[in-house]
Amino acid sequence: MGKTYPVGIVGEANYQSAARRCSAGQVVRIVREPDNPYDSDALAVITDEGQTIGYIARDCWLQDAIHEESRGCEASIKEINDAGNGLVGIVLDVRLIGKAVGTRAFKSTPCATEAVPKGWLSRIIGL
Repeated sequence: MGKTYPVGIVGEANYQSAARRCSAGQVVRIVREPDNPYDSDALAVITDEGQTIGYIARDCWLQDAIHEESRGCEASIKEINDAGNGLVGIVLDVRLIGKAVGTRAFKSTPCATEAVPKGWLSRIIGL
């Protein structure tokens, strides 16, 4: 089966509706969003229904594995945590595979016009 690695996601504060419908053990996909206006190397974390639940952080080792080493991965939700202020944070279990990740068109955040608190990981490390 291969070794799995825990990976926290970021930006989930913008996708709380979809994140709250997730459960531990649920399989998710990591896809490239090359036309993302904020980051052309963005890696979105999406459900099987295509709902975005967050992103892989820009400084995460998984970015290098996918973009520079052309590795792919399989992922599932390891845990969903109460991040405070009524928000949830998500940690993935990620396993590297040889097959490259897919690509999809960027979709703007559903609450882009609202002031949304930072994701749980950003609050913890002070970004």
